[in-house]
This record gives sequence, structure tokens and C-alpha cells, in this order.
Amino acid sequence: MNIIRELEPLDEYVAREFTPKPYIVPPGVERTHDFYRWGKPNDFIAMMEGGGNEAAKEYIVGIVGGCIIILLIAIIWFFVIVCLKVSGQQKVGFLAGTFIKTTKSLKSSEGKRDGTNVEMENENVDEHESMALTNSAEAEKIEKKFNAKVMLARIVFVISGILVIVSGGLFYGKGVASFKSSLNDVRSGIDLVQETAYKAIDLTEDVLKAQDDVETGLGPTHESVDAGGVVCGADSQTSAQIKEIYDQLVTQVDELKVLIEDNLANFGDDLRQLIKITEDVDSSLDSADIFFYILIAISCCIIGIILAMLVGVFFSAKGVSNCFTRCITNVILWPTFTFLLVLSWVFATLFLTASIAGADFCITPDVYVTALLNKNKDKFDSAIFAFIIFYVSGCTVRPLAEDQVMEVLSQVAAIVNTTHNFSELVGNMSVAALAQICGVGDFSAEALQQLATLIHDVSHVLNRSMVGLLDVISCGSFNPIYTTFVHDAICTSGVEGLTYIFATTLTISICSMMMIMFRAALYPVKESNAIATNETTQEVSKYAESPPNEENAEDEDEKVVT
Repeated sequence: MNIIRELEPLDEYVAREFTPKPYIVPPGVERTHDFYRWGKPNDFIAMMEGGGNEAAKEYIVGIVGGCIIILLIAIIWFFVIVCLKVSGQQKVGFLAGTFIKTTKSLKSSEGKRDGTNVEMENENVDEHESMALTNSAEAEKIEKKFNAKVMLARIVFVISGILVIVSGGLFYGKGVASFKSSLNDVRSGIDLVQETAYKAIDLTEDVLKAQDDVETGLGPTHESVDAGGVVCGADSQTSAQIKEIYDQLVTQVDELKVLIEDNLANFGDDLRQLIKITEDVDSSLDSADIFFYILIAISCCIIGIILAMLVGVFFSAKGVSNCFTRCITNVILWPTFTFLLVLSWVFATLFLTASIAGADFCITPDVYVTALLNKNKDKFDSAIFAFIIFYVSGCTVRPLAEDQVMEVLSQVAAIVNTTHNFSELVGNMSVAALAQICGVGDFSAEALQQLATLIHDVSHVLNRSMVGLLDVISCGSFNPIYTTFVHDAICTSGVEGLTYIFATTLTISICSMMMIMFRAALYPVKESNAIATNETTQEVSKYAESPPNEENAEDEDEKVVT
């Protein structure tokens, strides 16, 4: 009985033509990288070597210097606002927080006092009336100037509020959305790495299992082996040929076992370690998500408060003020607004630090990633570490590990060819003929044919697994994942998003400080009568009751003017 079916053709590995996409430094990264560092270095490699060395300390000082200056500006600005408040309205005007309008009575200029008409009887009184009218014109001029100042303060307040709202929209639309897109791309890259790594793990396990199956099938306990451990031990030319091919197959399988143990035994463990690293990164991204949700909430709160303040400016312009509006403004709006403003200044400095560090990293990201991997190479035991370095470097230099894996594949191909020869020789004869040639019973002869079939199938499984593994770990599979992960997600979208976030947060902080300085626009104008005006009214009334004589007319004129 012939049990051998048609032999399968050998699957050969064909390397894909792949040219890695070159990395071009984004213009925004170059600008941020050139940020002034107070004479300190901007080489990110110092941070890769650890934060305890002197170079790392110098690098940190260079980044933090700009942040400290921003915080100092914010603190000084807050201090100036407090000093203006303490100085009072008489010294600094509306910058103290309120508009107070000093009104001048025009009753004297109209010849009236307490509703009683004052009649001017002589020329001297007419002259004093002319002076009063002049004072009235000056008072109108002062009043127009005061109203223009009120209008200017309210315009500045409103424009600053609108800029805060626009910046808040850009904060989310450009900054947070871009950085969120970067995080999503990183997650997609992590998923691809894990998916590819799991596939490589499965293929590696298939290779190891197939190798074990081949070794087990060719073991001395198989039914086709006689008591002396010999296959087809009869003394004939065909029997010797079968025995030779069988022994050759056993030798090749033993050599394959050594190659696999040397090159692929720890592949699965290293790939699992790589998956663990990506899972840790994914967990860190979850924390970043929470952080950005907090920022979005703060931004929305600030925009809501700004809208409420703009409504308050409208009511203050209409002169509306009561206990409710004052309570809302002084108890809720200003304390909350000030607290969120302090957070905005702090976040602005943090985002400045992150954007500068990210730009420094993204000038030559491949160099820094390679340095980071070399620092953690003790976590990898197999050739997978060399392949990772190969992907990161842009597949410029083939690693020695690739040649070792190709050697395994060549050995597997040799085993497949030997199994084909063995299967053709054993399978092309009946069980009875094979039993006669080998000098064994029909049961052992049939077992030998079944062994040929088994070895044939398992060797092809082994070959397909190796071809698949080589395809998975090729540069064309992993390098695009790396470039999407690092070049696109982190160095393009990520740094751009951080830069937008810093710029919009700083704009929100500055415009909010302007609103605090011009907070007088949020309150109705208060009015108070000047003492000098009352004296002027009294003087005019005195002249109305007792007109001056010619001798002291000149002195009295000076009093009225005064």
C-alpha cells in the first residue's frame, strides 16, 4: 500500500525590498531646540545617561531657567497688582480696582443754590458768572476724559477676555487635539508592536514545537526502528540507501536543535519583555490622559468665568449693581479665577519644559532611542535586541543575528529536502515490498511509511514557521511601526501639540492678568462730590447775597477762581 501523497513544494523566504522613510526634523522642533539656555548644553544625551551626572544637571538648569523667569514675572506682576490695590484710587486711579467720578456742581454756574434763583446785579457778578461757566466747560472736558478712560478700560477688559476665550479654543483645537492625536498614534504603534510581537512569539513556538516533533518522530522508540535501534537494517542496496537518508535526517535535526537553542530559544521571552515594556508605556499614557482631561476642565472653567465677567461688564456699563451681583463677583468669580490663573502659570512652565525637552530629543531621535536601548540591553537575552537596534537605526547595517536566523532557515530547508528524498524513496513502494527490503514485518514497514509522512508534514510546518518569522522580524515589518511611533507621533504631533499648549496657556495667563489689572471695568462707576466744588458754590452764593465792592473785587475774583 502506498500512503505517500503528493509532496508539497518548499516555501522559500523572499526578502522584501524596503527603503526606510528618512527622518526630517520638523521646523518647529528646530526652533524650540534653539531656545536660549543661559549658556547651558542642549544635548539630550546627558539625560539618557542618568540624572546624577554633572552634564545632566547642567542640561536641567538650562531648561528650568526659562521656566523660573516666567514664574518670577508672574509673581512680580501679582505683587504689582496688590501694591496698586493698597495704594488706593486717589494715587493710582482705576488701577486700584474701582472707578470713582468726582463730580462738580453746575448749579452755581447756572446761578442756582438749593433750588433758589440767584440774580446777578452788577458787572462784577457777571464776571464771576463767566468764570463759573468757564469752570463748567472744564468740568465737562474732565468728564469726557474720565468717560473715555472708563471706555478704554472696559474695551481692554473685553478684548483680553475674548483673547482668553480664543486661546482656550486653540488650546484644545490645536494643542490638546494634536497631542491627543500623538497619544493615539503612540497607542496604535504600541498595538502594532504587541500584535507583531505576539505573532513572532507564536511562530517561534511553532518552530520549537515542530523541531521537537521532528526529533520525537526520529527517536529510537519509533515503531519503525528495530530492537538494535536501526531503521531498515537488511543487507541490500535500497535498504542501505533508506538507512543513509534516515541517518542524514537525524543528523540534520540534531544540528537544527543546536542552532535553535543558540539563536531562537529566548526569542519568545525577549518578545514578551518587549510587550511588557510597551504595556508600561501604555499605562503611562493613561495617566497622561487624566492629566489632559484636568487641563481641559480648567480651560473650560476659565472660559466660563470669562463669559460671566463679560456679562458683568455689560451690566456695569448699565449701572446695574446689587448685593447679588457683588456676591457673585467677589465671592465666586474672582477667587476661582485667580486660583485657576495661578494653575495656568504653573502649567505654562511645565509645558515649556516638556516642549523643550521633546524638541531636544527629536533633533536626533534614533540616536537617543539607541542609547536608551543600550542602557537596558541587560533585559534582553536573545538576538531580538540586535534586531530592535537594527529597526531603530533605519536598517542601515544588517545585524549578525539576521545571518544566524537565516542559517536556521537554511538548515530547515535542508531537512525539508531530505524528508522529500526519504518520503519519495519509502513511499513509492508497497508495504510488503518495503517490509521485504528492510527485513521487517508489515507493521514496522507501515510505521516507516507513516513516519515519512509525519516528517514530511512537520518539516514543512517548520519551514513555513521560519519563513513567517523572518518576514515578521524583517525591517519592512518593524521599522514603519517605529517611525510611526517615534518620528510621526512623538516628534511631529507630540512636540507641535506641546508647543501650542504652552503658547496658548501663556496667552491665557497674560490676558487674564490684564483682566485683573483692569478689573475696575467690572464694576459700575462710583460718584463723589469734590470739596473744591462746594467751596466754589459757597463763594458764588456769597457774592449773590452780598456783591463785592470795587476795592476788593480783584481779591474776590481770585477766591472764586480758586
